[in-house]
Amino acid sequence: MSELNVLHIAAIAVIAVIGIFVRLIFRGRDSREEFLVKPVDEMHDKLQAIKGVGPEIEKTLNEMGIFRYQQIAEMSEYDINRIAKQLKGLRSRIYREDWLGQARELHDQNINN
Repeated sequence: MSELNVLHIAAIAVIAVIGIFVRLIFRGRDSREEFLVKPVDEMHDKLQAIKGVGPEIEKTLNEMGIFRYQQIAEMSEYDINRIAKQLKGLRSRIYREDWLGQARELHDQNINN
């Protein structure tokens, strides 16, 4: 056999052995339950908890890829301008209602609970 074929066979054997060990480790468990991904709703924070963010604003933020308090808490001037442009000039409202500060507090509360 050529050297390449021997390497392929060895790689397949190693993968098979790893598969056997993994199966033995998880035997007796419902492996589907072990590896479930969190539902999308659990990965999203309830942005409407921020004063000034209603259902439509939350929907727009989600469409822009903003789902978590931490994302709002860490927004840069560029991000604020981008959001204000999309939300038809809410720039002053973002500052007046301190969305960043509120988001920071809500994020901290989630971590500590």
